[in-house]
Amino acid sequence: MKFECQRLSDPIGVEIFGLNLTKPIDEKIIQDIRRLWLDNNILLFRNIDWTPEQQISFTKNFGKLHIMPQLSSVLPPNLTTHPEIFIVSNIKKNGKPIGFKAAGWGWHSDGEDKHIPNMGSMLYAVDVPNKGGDTGFANTYKSCEALPQEIKKNIVGKRARFSRITMHSINYPSLPPLTRKEKLERPDVWHPIIRTHPETNRECLFIGRWAVEIEGMPADEGRDVIKELTAFTTKDDFIYIHKWKIGDVILWDNRCTQHCAVPYDGEEGMRYLLRTTLEGDLPYYKNKGEKQVCSYLA
Repeated sequence: MKFECQRLSDPIGVEIFGLNLTKPIDEKIIQDIRRLWLDNNILLFRNIDWTPEQQISFTKNFGKLHIMPQLSSVLPPNLTTHPEIFIVSNIKKNGKPIGFKAAGWGWHSDGEDKHIPNMGSMLYAVDVPNKGGDTGFANTYKSCEALPQEIKKNIVGKRARFSRITMHSINYPSLPPLTRKEKLERPDVWHPIIRTHPETNRECLFIGRWAVEIEGMPADEGRDVIKELTAFTTKDDFIYIHKWKIGDVILWDNRCTQHCAVPYDGEEGMRYLLRTTLEGDLPYYKNKGEKQVCSYLA
């Protein structure tokens, strides 16, 4: 089995052609796909028509699947028959949402507020509106490489505190507040702001909408730096905006990519996407000859 690929955009991504993802794929091909994924952050496959079982099976080629735990009493809206699949949708049945419409509104990487963030995510477009509902992807290798030296020296080797507890009501104002049990299960975590990718050994920025402070900085200064870094890494030079078509599948690497669902008018049409998610690894930063800086729970 052979496949072809072409550059998706200058900042990030590759589109792959010629593979039938509904059938088992040779291990050699999977290795080639993984190399492309590691080199290019995101992969796009088009005209896919598969079952939940086939999506789960393909995702497993890249690692162990993560099942989204309950959060805020109403999440996650996983498929009942396949809890490995998270539903992103604006559709309602009997007056109740079948998925989470506002998932990912704001630049982030999946699971960044956890001790072990998610390695990767795969999103499959079953139905999309005629207008809106796009997703942006940012290459945090490139933004890290392009950081002005005076900014980089101020954050290298430092960690930021990521807090589901602090940011939940800000990022998800439409959801109920976290319960006491949920707060205990999602303690704050400190992650290196510049992260060493465990497979490529390249440095990337690791900062997103759940970050609230930076170690060694006054609170106000830390928040300003977080805003500055977020604005920098999501500049046009580093991002690609994907306009979904039915049958599109995108696999992205959360360790070196940020993404953002572009808010849209829920009345424009139905949006129904299915996401599988990969378990990850402990973030760390290690420069040559320096002590390794790892994530830790607050």
